[in-house]
Amino acid sequence: MNKKTADIMVMLSVVAAVISAYVSFTQSDILKLAGTQWILIAIVLGIYGLYIRERSA
Repeated sequence: MNKKTADIMVMLSVVAAVISAYVSFTQSDILKLAGTQWILIAIVLGIYGLYIRERSA
């Protein structure tokens, strides 16, 4: 894997965090996941993106 993949994972983490905020404030249902579940997805994607970036360095 390369740096581009790591950047994509970090960007997906940011998108998931924004979705988490939206779901938490509006109480809507995106893909039937709660806001806390979205923030967990954001954390996992961010950690994985940083891992890939360190691995390719």
